[in-house]
Amino acid sequence: MVIMNGMEIEQPSSMSSEYIEPGRLRVFGVCHIVFGGLGLMNVAGGIAWQFLQERLWTGTRSSGPDQVQEIQNEMYRDLAAYTWITIAMGLILGVLILRAGIALTKRRQSSVRLSNTYALSSIIAKVVGVLLFLLVAMPVIGEAVTAMLAESSAPAPAWVGGLQIFIGAIGGISFLLSMIYPLCALIMLNKPQVRQYLERHGG
Repeated sequence: MVIMNGMEIEQPSSMSSEYIEPGRLRVFGVCHIVFGGLGLMNVAGGIAWQFLQERLWTGTRSSGPDQVQEIQNEMYRDLAAYTWITIAMGLILGVLILRAGIALTKRRQSSVRLSNTYALSSIIAKVVGVLLFLLVAMPVIGEAVTAMLAESSAPAPAWVGGLQIFIGAIGGISFLLSMIYPLCALIMLNKPQVRQYLERHGG
């Protein structure tokens, strides 16, 4: 009820706060779909690159590559399992975020649950990805760089000593930045007004 000129006037149901759709449903729904689409495109590119690398390995072995090229090929072969794991995680997250985005734009009651599933999976995948990078990828890359420098018979540049520190710092910053979106989705979409709206009007 709204009091106007001393008279009580019934507030239209469409203007009641419980009927107002929280804007974050649309915002996160669209963002989920966009990020999911970009993520799946990245996965497709990663798969194509892996198959291209395999063809390059075969071609260079038959044509007799120089030693530096062979070291690079060996590095890619050693990183193949790590790369396929990251591609698989990207594919799973891409599907999860797309499902959540579509559900959010359609205001389904399951949309927050699906978004939470994506957000928690994303956080876990990023932690696992960082551990794999530090424990698997960095040692392989470091060995390859050292071997290529030794093969070239050139004095090691000054930056080689801090290469692993630099790579680790970039990885840490990327990890922190990548955690922002799933954490925001987890916090913003679990507000009481969002859940109340979906309970009353969710499809």
